[in-house]
Amino acid sequence: MKLAVLEVRYAGGLILTDRVVVQASSGILLPPRLSAMLTELEKTEHRTSIRVSVDGVIYRVTGAPDGEFAVGAKLPFGERLVTTLKSVATPNRAQRRLNRRFAHMLSAFSLIGACYLVQSSKDWDAGVIVETALLCVTSAALFIIGHMCFPGDHEST
Repeated sequence: MKLAVLEVRYAGGLILTDRVVVQASSGILLPPRLSAMLTELEKTEHRTSIRVSVDGVIYRVTGAPDGEFAVGAKLPFGERLVTTLKSVATPNRAQRRLNRRFAHMLSAFSLIGACYLVQSSKDWDAGVIVETALLCVTSAALFIIGHMCFPGDHEST
């Protein structure tokens, strides 16, 4: 028996994840709360996929008519890649907040780099001036990108 993470996706965007036990016979034991929740959701929602991650490998889950689940075939590389790209293309609220913070952090690093370049340069030639200007423009652009591309939740947490 191994512990694994079960992921159930529904058409409305709901994603449930919970720990389950995978038996040696490839059967999956669900916790009672997850079984009850799946039973209720089947009445109103359309389930699009069920996957289980065992030791870092993602498998499809097959369902029997009696409600039992079993580990199925390993997901092909193309399907895993498409899922990953979809999560990057449509980030959730927490991911947008982290992307905004990352853009602002890069903006701060660009500004710090420009200040360091100004402070450490002995000879001011065209190269130093261009590098400093580019770092300042990059800093401003990343700051604006952080605000414009990730709108919405602008809390200061």
